[in-house]
Amino acid sequence: MPRYHICNRRLPLRDAGLLELASDDLGACALLEDLAGEGMDSGTGRVWTLRFQDYEPFLRLVTHLQRWLSAEQEQSVRCRISYADDEEELATAPVDLPGEEADGWVPIGFLFAGVGRDRISDLILNRRFTTYMQPIVQPSGTVVGYEFLLRPLPEQPPFRPAEMFAAAREAGLHSYLDREARHSAIRLAARHVPRGVKKFVNFLPSSIYRPSSCLEHTFRAIRENGLDPADFVFEVVETERLDDTKHLTAIFDAYRGEGIRLAMDDVGEKYATLDTMERLQPDYVKLDRKWISGCHADPAKRRHIEDVLERAARFHGVVLAEGVENEQERLYLAKAGVPLLQGYLFGRPAPVPLPTAVPV
Repeated sequence: MPRYHICNRRLPLRDAGLLELASDDLGACALLEDLAGEGMDSGTGRVWTLRFQDYEPFLRLVTHLQRWLSAEQEQSVRCRISYADDEEELATAPVDLPGEEADGWVPIGFLFAGVGRDRISDLILNRRFTTYMQPIVQPSGTVVGYEFLLRPLPEQPPFRPAEMFAAAREAGLHSYLDREARHSAIRLAARHVPRGVKKFVNFLPSSIYRPSSCLEHTFRAIRENGLDPADFVFEVVETERLDDTKHLTAIFDAYRGEGIRLAMDDVGEKYATLDTMERLQPDYVKLDRKWISGCHADPAKRRHIEDVLERAARFHGVVLAEGVENEQERLYLAKAGVPLLQGYLFGRPAPVPLPTAVPV
């Protein structure tokens, strides 16, 4: 028996499945006939299908539908996405479905995510984004790594990466976007960053529904680009819920099985609590800029930084301070024993490595 995709922002779309489309609008039906081929009659009307083994054909069809369906036609088109019944659901999947979704059929509009005038499916399909890198240094200014950050292409309309991922998550497209963003970082690292230099790459745990298969594409990309997995550090982004420890542990185990290190981003913010840090024991612990800005003159921030250093030391985690912007902050953090620093004081994100601003 097939398993239907659930429209829940915490559940990502999978790589392979069956997309079914139906409508009773004549104009929409004609468009479906053009884009998806000849439909088949069913007990509830005419149905068009697309069986996909990777997400490019799926995204291509969604992009065309979002572009060419009128607002009225969009209201008439329903879709259903199903997977083989041997696939596992995330532990966060809701048990009960609303009555109108019990048979899997939902309005096509749930797939039509966008940022401004940009369609998320089109951005992913055509890789209409790039990656910049920001240096990570020792307190002396010596570069030991780079964080890779998603950015718009220079000739494309600007977007905020956080807004782009939020929109993708609402449609379940964050699994596709997150993988393409990881691979963009890997390609840039292969061109510009030598072996032995750490490469910090963000990832969304919620995009990885089955670590053993979802991450294989990323591991293969690292190998095919001739890079050393031991040079990579994958960061859990700050917008992700971290309450599903079992799922996160499985992801951490999959990365570590390849020799890759893990980092928790923005410790002290939202979901990345100190207790969560101690449960997951990441290799790197990143302090949010909230705690770094003006830390040299703020006793409360200094106490928090010292607490993180003490807790991280229990499991040999390396602390990295983000958002360092002036010399006073750098001097305090160096004196406090924070081994790695990142911020505008040393360099802004750029498409190629640039000299750091602080002399060695």
